[in-house]
Amino acid sequence: MVIATTLNKEMEMTEATTVSTEKPVLSRRRLRADGRKKRKLKLKTDKEYSKAYFEAKSKRSAEKKSAFRKKKSKKK
Repeated sequence: MVIATTLNKEMEMTEATTVSTEKPVLSRRRLRADGRKKRKLKLKTDKEYSKAYFEAKSKRSAEKKSAFRKKKSKKK
């Protein structure tokens, strides 16, 4: 009985020390969700960032479309 209580106390102490010093390991899904929330908030609050973000997004889209058209025209 005495051995069991001392083992339980030791386990509690080791659990407490490891939990407090280590950072929680977040899953990829959780990290991506947090990133989306953060980006959405920044897009709402920072107008200059929002403008640059959507301009760059539009530019990438246009470049993809033109590259696709070039690739298709060369095949004919």
